[in-house]
Amino acid sequence: MSLIKQLWIGICLILILALGGSFFISTLTAREYLEQQLQLKNIDNATSLALSITQMEKDPVTLELLLSAQFDSGHYQSIRLLDPEGEVIVERHYQTNGNTQSVPVWFEKLLNIQVQPGIAQIQDGWHQYGSLEVISHSRYAQQELWDSSLRLLLWLLLAALVCGLIGTAVLKAITRPLGHVVRQAESIGQRHFITSAEPRTREFRKLVRSMNKLSASVKAMLEKETQKLDKLQRESQQDPTTTLANRSHFLNLLDSVIHREDTEQNFSVYLLRLMELAQLNQTMGRDQVDDILRNIGQTLQQQASETQGFAGRLNGTDFVLVSHSDLPLQESSEHLHRLIDASLPPGNAVALPLAATQIQTNEDHGKLLSRLDGLLARAEERGDRGIQIAAQVHSKQRNLQQWRESMTQALESPGVQLGQFAVRDHNGALVHWEQPVRLLLESEWQSAGFFVGWAKRLGLLAQIDWLVVNQAIKQIQQTGEPCAINVSESALCDVDFRVKVRELLRQSTVLCENLWLEFPESCAIRQLSQLKSFSAELRLLGCKVGLEHVGLEFTRIRELEGIGVDYLKVDSAIIRDCDSNTANHPFIQSLCGIGHSLGAVMIAEGVQTTAEQQTLAALNIDACTGPAIQ
Repeated sequence: MSLIKQLWIGICLILILALGGSFFISTLTAREYLEQQLQLKNIDNATSLALSITQMEKDPVTLELLLSAQFDSGHYQSIRLLDPEGEVIVERHYQTNGNTQSVPVWFEKLLNIQVQPGIAQIQDGWHQYGSLEVISHSRYAQQELWDSSLRLLLWLLLAALVCGLIGTAVLKAITRPLGHVVRQAESIGQRHFITSAEPRTREFRKLVRSMNKLSASVKAMLEKETQKLDKLQRESQQDPTTTLANRSHFLNLLDSVIHREDTEQNFSVYLLRLMELAQLNQTMGRDQVDDILRNIGQTLQQQASETQGFAGRLNGTDFVLVSHSDLPLQESSEHLHRLIDASLPPGNAVALPLAATQIQTNEDHGKLLSRLDGLLARAEERGDRGIQIAAQVHSKQRNLQQWRESMTQALESPGVQLGQFAVRDHNGALVHWEQPVRLLLESEWQSAGFFVGWAKRLGLLAQIDWLVVNQAIKQIQQTGEPCAINVSESALCDVDFRVKVRELLRQSTVLCENLWLEFPESCAIRQLSQLKSFSAELRLLGCKVGLEHVGLEFTRIRELEGIGVDYLKVDSAIIRDCDSNTANHPFIQSLCGIGHSLGAVMIAEGVQTTAEQQTLAALNIDACTGPAIQ
């Protein structure tokens, strides 16, 4: 129960005790007052009547007429004249024909007015003639007690309402700083480390100050760990001269792209060679040659960032770029060559032949590099700026209109299909099923890499992801098992997609706890605001939110703690051959440390062997997926 509710309950109990006590005390006091007044009236009436009887003749007829006249002229319950032995001489009683008052029976029983009779002695000369007993009727007093109780109750209820309104205002003013503290605590629980202004209330000020210190210290710790991770990444994965990926890391990145299902079909690889490096060092000097190497590296890195690819340095002379472009391979190769020429200092005529080829799905990287070496040899024969490309393989849909017709037909019927790959922890327990999208094209169920590039150009990715969410909900409803689906950057930026997903999930809140939605790591860099707001809505509905292919640009993510991720999937390029190559171990451990401090489950992608899985368990990875996981 919240503190506000407890305070309200306390206030209500105090009001009930105070006002209820006042009501009952006032009512009982009024009853006692009425009883005293009736008793005094009885005594006065008895004394006055007894005095009148004492002074008159006491024949029975006269006495009866006098008492009857007195009884009829006043409000009496009874009047009795008794002789000295207690025998009744004359008696009159009030006879009722029914309850003509509005006083409830339960009220009369609960607060019955007990009236003491008025008694006076009657003298006959020097002898006692008898005694007179007078009891006034209490029905009018009972009615007045009931009416006054109702008025008092109404006034007390009105007072309680006014006190409640005033108490609400005061309580809101007092607890407003507490609300800020609660939101801050909830944010820290969601790994979002914010600070709040210190309130005036001393106790709250101390609490807020402590919370701010905690938030700042944890945020500083995360920033320090991120800086450490960035340093480890540079040391283990980058070439020191050009800051491009070194050979081992580049080959891991290349394997990750080749074997990933969502790799676009138009990914190409470009191999560039700086000829006669040793001679250039002798003639131009090492410093000037290093400047040339850095310029080449900067140009390749810029191209990689613009095309969502990556670049590397295989050895002293060979540079390689993986990117995708909508241009034909010959045109994109010539464009890359012109950019590199423009980056070199004027007058430096260095030989830079270039070879290019398309990436084939599941192709061995050794064969790919061997093919590029052969193409590069032929490019060298063409001169210092020679370019040689491999023959391109085209799909049956050769233009935009053909792709539109084919994909529209596939989405209408039969729709999308979901693949299924297990994600398990190190004990073999299922974490969730990873379910990538399939689309029926060219009479086959094709993986995302086959059509995602064209779907993005056609603006169909949001529609495809909407169908995937619907299919995942249906599957969870049938199997009851957790499943994870990918949401593209295009869908994340589509307002209509987000609105429809929210409405669908609100209708299926029971199933949301088994729905895991994962976004590309790039969304946390390019679409941070949309990702933060959408992930917060998804988590409120009970869904799990995560990032996939994490590691390549992890240190560039700002406000990672504000996204509120439940899990992170580490890119296969990071963990490739981790059982035999220990260079990446510190980086993986540091990455897991940051992820665990954010409350995220760390999952490794593309695990190939049992040895890799065992090594990853020792490096604090929580779960794995890939060919080795069944």
